[in-house]
Amino acid sequence: MGVVSIVAVSRWILLGLLISAGASELSAETLYYRYPNTNGTVVIDSSVPPEAVPRGYDVIRVDGTVVKTVQPKLSEAENKARAQEQRIAEARAEADAKTRKWDQSLLLRYSSVQDIDVAKVRAINDIKVRISILKSNLSATKQQILKNQSEAAELERRGQEVPEALMDTLASLRREVTTTEQHINGRVLDLDAVASNYERDKARFAHLQTQAEKRLQYYAPSD
Repeated sequence: MGVVSIVAVSRWILLGLLISAGASELSAETLYYRYPNTNGTVVIDSSVPPEAVPRGYDVIRVDGTVVKTVQPKLSEAENKARAQEQRIAEARAEADAKTRKWDQSLLLRYSSVQDIDVAKVRAINDIKVRISILKSNLSATKQQILKNQSEAAELERRGQEVPEALMDTLASLRREVTTTEQHINGRVLDLDAVASNYERDKARFAHLQTQAEKRLQYYAPSD
């Protein structure tokens, strides 16, 4: 082996030794712990007393750089407060998401407040038509009940037994009357709810329009 080769090998061996020494020194690095004592004074020590662990601590090097931070353990009251804050934040985020969805829906469906008025009238008229149909059905059912009751009364006056089928029909018609009346009452309540919802949409749409106009004015080039 030539002189140059021997020198090259020696350099590689020396480099390997230096790397190994550095790795050993790094792995054997002394770490310290920084934590607050009961008086709030910061203490640096080679270990953390068990009673100080809940207060949290930092793992640091000799030069003060932080290797790891262990957060303080929260009390039950603090955990409850944090959980409450989290719930409030989630509820606020959900409300904001719903508002954004509502705004998008309004802007897609309408181009003006007048459009909302037209939609409101159409929706209310549709409910009124349904109420009218239900009332017509209710009147017809009640007329049928009167007819069947009259037939049953006539049979009783003659001393004849009222057929079970006729009694079943009367019971079914009375149930139908109750159901139809409930549907009518529900539709009447819908009238107020639908009107209120459209008025709410109008107010929100007008607000969005005002915001858009302000943005246009703000970004409009000045003369």
